Amino acid sequence: MKHYKKLSTIAAALLLAATALPAMAGTPLAGRDQFFHAISANDSNAVYLYDADYDITWLRTTTGANVMTYTQASSWASLNWGGLTGWHLPSAGSVYDSDYYPSTVKGIGSDAAHLYYDILGAQPAVDHDGNPQTGTHPQGPFGGVDGLPAMVWLDGPHATHWDYAYNFSFFAGINGESPQTGLIGAMAVRNGDVLVAVPEPETYAMLLGGLALVGCVARKRKAHTPTAA
Repeated sequence: MKHYKKLSTIAAALLLAATALPAMAGTPLAGRDQFFHAISANDSNAVYLYDADYDITWLRTTTGANVMTYTQASSWASLNWGGLTGWHLPSAGSVYDSDYYPSTVKGIGSDAAHLYYDILGAQPAVDHDGNPQTGTHPQGPFGGVDGLPAMVWLDGPHATHWDYAYNFSFFAGINGESPQTGLIGAMAVRNGDVLVAVPEPETYAMLLGGLALVGCVARKRKAHTPTAA
């Protein structure tokens, strides 16, 4: 009976490892291609970009220069891409503060501010007090054809005005707000890592191989167990 308990423990460990391995790949921004394979975030084939700090996946495709209202942007972000649903606009954060950046605390400064400052290492040409500084613009993963819109809508209800919504400026590097009828760009994010949502074939192979090994050992032990007289 003891060896069966031991085998069950091994099987459980294999299952845990198979589901945990994908999430271990890449920090703070890891790329995933259209087949959900882990690749470099700077690879042009990186369709999905996993932010390990916030545990969200950015869709590399944006609206680009195609501007839209808040309602239109919310509808656009609720897409089905590569068979994956659950996409939405990036969050404005649990605590909104238009003066707070860079976003060094999770939930403050918005998902977009975290991407801009903490991951892409960008900064505007004017600092918090309006003084000139050496500006740097986002490159790498978002330097392709779609690029980053100058400003994007953020998800979440406005604290005081029902007809307003929050946004983030990739030009000025600040959180802002504007009427929902305004026309700006949009980006889409998804909670979690797409590798966990759709495990790679190698993960299944590892899991099945481990379970097969456990089964072989179990049969071998059973074959050598003496029968009662």
